Amino acid sequence: MPTSSTRAQELHIAGVPAVVHLRRNPRLSQQLLTHVAGPDAAPGTRMACGVAWDEAVEVVGGCVNLIAAALQGRPPAKVPAALDTRIGDWAAEGVELEAVHQLTHAGFRFALDVLARRATSADRTALTAVEQRVGAVQETVVTSFASAYLRQIRAEAASPAAAAEALATALITGAPAPVRGAGGGAHGDEEYAVLALAHGHRRDDDTGRTELGTRRWLRRLRAELAARPGGSLPALLDDGGGIVLIPRPDEHAPAELFGRLQIATQTPLRAALVHARTGQVPEAARAAEELLDLAERLHRPAGLYRMRDLVLEYQITRPGPGRARLASILKPLRDHPELIETLVTYLRFDRNRQLAARAQHVHPNTVDYRLRRIETYTGMDPSHIRGLWYLQAALVAEAHETGARQPMSSIFSPGPADRRTESAAESA
Repeated sequence: MPTSSTRAQELHIAGVPAVVHLRRNPRLSQQLLTHVAGPDAAPGTRMACGVAWDEAVEVVGGCVNLIAAALQGRPPAKVPAALDTRIGDWAAEGVELEAVHQLTHAGFRFALDVLARRATSADRTALTAVEQRVGAVQETVVTSFASAYLRQIRAEAASPAAAAEALATALITGAPAPVRGAGGGAHGDEEYAVLALAHGHRRDDDTGRTELGTRRWLRRLRAELAARPGGSLPALLDDGGGIVLIPRPDEHAPAELFGRLQIATQTPLRAALVHARTGQVPEAARAAEELLDLAERLHRPAGLYRMRDLVLEYQITRPGPGRARLASILKPLRDHPELIETLVTYLRFDRNRQLAARAQHVHPNTVDYRLRRIETYTGMDPSHIRGLWYLQAALVAEAHETGARQPMSSIFSPGPADRRTESAAESA
């Protein structure tokens, strides 16, 4: 007996796979939109219903992919999360569901017309099967889009954000907490996972960010936090990120929430995690923010960081004369960026001259020469343990002192990209 995972027979029209008739035209999505939205709609504009043209092209392209999969006989697929998220954005921004449904129906009819125009008299049976499969995809899409609107309506009706924010404010500032409610309680023995989070890119880097995109990012964060069974999680958020409190967390709860937030926002996130009891939340929030700031300054990749991940770097960067003295070790190298680059790369590849040279596209002898120059300028010999330790610590202190944009994320351990380079070098 067939199941939903059984691959059906691929459909053919005019002697070729039906999907070819959709794929051979790279401008199909734009032609479809021009057909359903009228000649005045164009790239870079907004359609009459309030939807941006480029976003509509994105959604149409996703629907065409679903149709193509059905024509090829692949198992029925769910609407991708990115499309659901986009429809949720439109719902939050006031685009009428009726308009979305009208565009959806017109778009699917246009795709069927494209296939029907290619059909011959011998394709009647195949064309009937095409209509059935495309109709099934359309039903899935319409149901998914309606569900996205319904979720937005429920979120607005529930409006748990104010109570959750009030609780978060009280806990983070140390003020008397409200009565037990949204997302957790206010008892002294309550435990919280304190999550400081931000965009995966640097918070001072606005490249590619728009006001609309930032609003959507923040709305998606809040919507996901509000979707938690039992009530919205206490959180203080703004367009750069913020603090989320997870009451009574089990071992996996913070990582699971972090993963859901990345999926909901459709962006990489960087976050830091500290555990605390109710009375310790203010200190824990500050520690989490400091840990997040450290991960950012050291250009660590997007991900969830705990104190154990950055404990050495954290201790080195505590304020005081020691940090300033460490950072000053590298002062003579500031006018020699190639020496800084060589030192970072040499450490990243665990003092392997061959890999460091390959990564910089120079000869190994050049690496040796630059390491000798580093010793001349700083008085610290990278080839000896004591000198190497001071130089490592100095790089961390310097990055924290200056907020340097040079990637120093892998000073103490190679990252994934470095391991790929290392593997390639060893196999060469």
